[in-house]
Parts: sequence; C-alpha cells; structure tokens
Amino acid sequence: MIMLSVGLSLTTNDFRYIFRNTRIFLVALVSKMLLFPLLGLLIAHLWGLPPTFQLGIFLLLICPGGTTSNVITYWFSGTTALTISLTTITSFLAVFLIPPLVNWSHRFYLGDGVIVNLPVFETTTNIFYIVIIPVFVGMLFKMYFSKPADVAERILKNVSIVLLGIIYLVKFFASKEHGGAELTQHEIWLLLPVLLAINVAAMVVGYYVPRLFGIGIRDSMTTAIELGLQNLSLALLIGSVLLHNEELVKPSLIYAMFSFWTAALFGLIVKKRYYHKYWA
Repeated sequence: MIMLSVGLSLTTNDFRYIFRNTRIFLVALVSKMLLFPLLGLLIAHLWGLPPTFQLGIFLLLICPGGTTSNVITYWFSGTTALTISLTTITSFLAVFLIPPLVNWSHRFYLGDGVIVNLPVFETTTNIFYIVIIPVFVGMLFKMYFSKPADVAERILKNVSIVLLGIIYLVKFFASKEHGGAELTQHEIWLLLPVLLAINVAAMVVGYYVPRLFGIGIRDSMTTAIELGLQNLSLALLIGSVLLHNEELVKPSLIYAMFSFWTAALFGLIVKKRYYHKYWA
C-alpha cells in the first residue's frame, strides 16, 4: 500500500526532473546509498554495540525509500520531484542490493558459522513484488485516471500510516509468540543514543554535501530529509518475515520512534531560517 501510494503520486515530470537536474540527483543518490550507510556503520562500530545490533543497524541503513520523506518534503515546500524520484529509484536499487548485502553482513558480523537463510533470487522476487510492482500499477492508474488517483493516494497514505502504527505497537508491546520483538528498557536506552547520532549525522551530511556542490537550499533540505528517513517497513519485512530474527528489527523500531519528528523539525528549522529568501 505504501509503494502503491508512491506510484499514484508519480508523473512523467518527476522523471524529467532527474534528466534536467542530473547533478543534483546524483549527489543526492550517492549521499543516500553510499555516504549515509558508511557513516552509520562507522558510528555504530565506534559506539561498541553488540554485533547483532550492529547487524540490525546495517539492515536499517540499506533499506532506503518510504513515503514519509515525501510527506515531510511537501509540508515544508522542498523539491517534491526530487524526493519522489529518490524514493522510487532507491527502492528499485534496494530490490537487487539487499539480498547479497544481508548475506554478506551476516557472515561479517556474526561469523562464518552462522547459517543465513536468505535466497537471493527468492528474496529479490519477493521484494520486487512488494516494492516495484505496486509503483508501476500506481503510475499506470495515475496516467489514465488522474483525479481518482489523487484521491486514492491521499486515502492510501493515511491508511498506511495507521497500519504501520498498528504494526509498530504490536512489535513494541506484544509477546514474541504474538509477533512482538520484546524490546527491553535496557535495549532502548542502549540503542537510542547511537540511532539519534546516526539520524542527526545523516541529515547534516544530507544538507551540507549538496551545498558543497553548489546545490540550492530546497534541494539540499530535501536530500537531508531523505537521508534522515528510512523504509522501516521493509526492514521489518526482512528481519521478521524473511530472516525470522526479531533482534534485527529492534534498531528499526527504535528509529521509528523519533525519525519522523526529527526530520520534520529539521525541515521546519531550514524553512524558517531561509523563508524570506527562498519561500516568501
């Protein structure tokens, strides 16, 4: 439903934006897919977290996309075409990158003796069906039924937020037998500072790296919001459903507690700071 709503919001103008602003898009894409994961892994390593939690953070870092960044960018008048294009392209790349990266990271963090049950072809196919097919269906519907697509997009986004909220509540409070992750207070206080550090560092990098390349305030703010938010539902799918390891989803659950609000706060600060110059 989340990715269907992304498809319903896409138009050919969004992809024209990529070709007209290749430099902006490539800087944002490299920041999202390369700089952010490397920075996050470095912070988690220096923090000295247990290997299982470092692996869970790695899973979080390689699950880009999600519609919440699109919503926040829209709220604070960022570059809508850039955020939607990044969400779509990074989701497409994730389909092919996640399976081999997850298998490699298991061996790296947990040792060669750990058996990894994540078949590359089957996982790629599953993610493709869940992530890519709904986007194309939404795009086709938008192309031929523009006004109903706008209505459906708004409804699906709201329904998706409610359903995700229910999933997070189950993961937080239910027992393991009923699908919960059984987060303890100790784990929350252990993971919360490092995840906050990763989140803040991501938005700082997402803002200032584009600025170093002479990219404007709105595009830089949009990139920062994109880096600050991950596809947490995809991380839950891989950790809980495909790997059957609730320990791996705990960093994603804690990240979900605050990342929406920190990204919104960042957008508010940037807009208020430069309102008279770029938004007035």
